[in-house]
Amino acid sequence: MQSQQRLLVVLAHPDDESFLCGGTLAKMSEKGVHITLLCATKGEMGRRMGNPILTSRESLPGVRVRELKSACEELGINDLRFLHVRDKTIEFESIDLLAGRIVKVIREVQPDALVTFHKKYGGHPDHCAIGRAAELAFLISGDPDVYPDAVFSAFKIQSLYFVLWHAFYDKWLNENGLSSITRVNIAGTLQKKIRALRSHRSQTLAVPELWGNQKPNLPFLNESEYFIKGNSDMEETDLFQTIESLE
Repeated sequence: MQSQQRLLVVLAHPDDESFLCGGTLAKMSEKGVHITLLCATKGEMGRRMGNPILTSRESLPGVRVRELKSACEELGINDLRFLHVRDKTIEFESIDLLAGRIVKVIREVQPDALVTFHKKYGGHPDHCAIGRAAELAFLISGDPDVYPDAVFSAFKIQSLYFVLWHAFYDKWLNENGLSSITRVNIAGTLQKKIRALRSHRSQTLAVPELWGNQKPNLPFLNESEYFIKGNSDMEETDLFQTIESLE
């Protein structure tokens, strides 16, 4: 039996991890949690290529992969994997096939919790699509009759969370209430989040406020990050509750 707590994060693009939950991931890592980041694409269709331009459309995927690796070092993520889906096409992929690939990672990593996008509140078609696939994988990974694998046996994850982008916070709160939201205090790891965002230079050089001082005044850089609770049967040993109780 593994003793180290584990977190699996399934997102769509390089920089999603830093913008949406970078402070939480850094905090998890500081508390000794092993983090696996499964990124669906290489961000090859990203609309930004630096400001001033530092790459070309052809070389952008390689640049963004290198930037993501640098951001992972800042956040303490030492297990980075890709699904190699083309950027802006996740919604056209078979959800069953995507879920099956995610299930294999779940069964190998055996995480205590999974973080992904909400299928409705993702804010981008790629986000919503990978969220749907990851949620399905969460639901079926514990069924030995689904996607049987000779190497890794069925494994049921304890907790599911969806990242809650600040732009959707009020809407979710009004429709679902505060009890469905988990808040993580990231005051102690905010600078790591900022450094991770700066690692994604091709995308963030166009945000001058991010580069101007040590504590930029931006809506995604407050001292809290929020997550939607994806299942109601979480135990008291839930990973997110554990890191907050250690403050």
